[in-house]
Amino acid sequence: MNRTSSRNLYRTGLFSVICALLVGGGAWAQLAKRTAKSKGPRALGLVEILTNGKARMQTICIMVDGRFFDAGTYKATPVPMAVAPETVYEGTRNGVSIGLYTIADARSARSSWFGEGKWVPTGSEPKRVPAITSTKRVDEEEAPPILRRADSPTAKAEQTKPAETKSSNSGPALPTGADTPPKLKKDSKDTTPPATTVPMAPGAGERPVLRRGKPGEGQQKFEDKDFASTAPVKELFLAVSDAGGPEPRSYVLLAKPDEVVAYRRKLESMASDTVRALYGVKPDARRKTASVAFTHAQMQTLDLTNSNDPVLVFTATVDPAEKTLGPAHATVSVVARVDIYGELRKLLAEATDDHHLDVYPKLEFLDAADADGDGSGELVFRETSDNGRGFVVYRAGLDKVWTLFDSLRNY
Repeated sequence: MNRTSSRNLYRTGLFSVICALLVGGGAWAQLAKRTAKSKGPRALGLVEILTNGKARMQTICIMVDGRFFDAGTYKATPVPMAVAPETVYEGTRNGVSIGLYTIADARSARSSWFGEGKWVPTGSEPKRVPAITSTKRVDEEEAPPILRRADSPTAKAEQTKPAETKSSNSGPALPTGADTPPKLKKDSKDTTPPATTVPMAPGAGERPVLRRGKPGEGQQKFEDKDFASTAPVKELFLAVSDAGGPEPRSYVLLAKPDEVVAYRRKLESMASDTVRALYGVKPDARRKTASVAFTHAQMQTLDLTNSNDPVLVFTATVDPAEKTLGPAHATVSVVARVDIYGELRKLLAEATDDHHLDVYPKLEFLDAADADGDGSGELVFRETSDNGRGFVVYRAGLDKVWTLFDSLRNY
């Protein structure tokens, strides 16, 4: 190898190293911008706006030092920490902040804990009116000196004004010397007023607290019927309370229309296979379509890790017209991840009905939220089994979902 070839190889290698350093430096810069993971406490709840305008919040879970606990029982002395008065929750929808919910009181109902509070949506805060400060009147004696001419009317008036003596306005002479009454001496070191003591939050000196604030005025009065399961709900959303943690961000991933159609078709095929497996039914070759008929089908495309890595959530109800699949009221939930080849990788697929709730709970997808405070989103479902209703929080992995919290299974 001649000297010219060696020089070219050296230049090429040097250029590759520089490019690698630049790319690595950019990655390190992105990692440096990430907010440190929250150590907690970080509480997660479900806010429900009733048709009468009242807002109640049901506890879900609380994370402390990376471990999840049931928010309805954690630090319940006697009220759980998650619903302590003046605790502030930030409501989110698809990861975006939509307002603040401040708890005024707590109530136990239906084997769970609820918060009674006030919901203030973003943009509805009253505008603050600037305070009017009064200008202090300055007397002539305190005013700065003013130069006046000798021939000015003001100067002539001061010359003609009779001089006032202190003896004319003074009172009786005060005793001096030994006849002077005793006086209390003030210590120059104690001239500053005593510092005011700020009342601490309940239990603040014994345990860490969540985000706190005042509920404000206009607090509504709650009744027992407002916490019944039959109370009509107008809207619901997840809410997070944390004194620190990362800022909320959107988890919505906008896909192309043709990609949405292709994703939905594949998800319906996965859901159909899951429903047939529940009842042990094989696909009917005489049908034009292999998919089961669904109603109330919903699909969401999410970017949980801020890496443009799509995670799809599909939920639907089996059409009652599907008589060959068993009883009505069957539901199905599917979670899938799109790999680098555009194919769907199934992470979770569960179907159930009223007769299989003891084995397969019914899953109702609520939303994605940052439950552990690491900046990434987790999938939050409300589950219904023969033992009651609860919540489950999943983390979407590469091949399956990992259970972070399950209130019905004490996980």
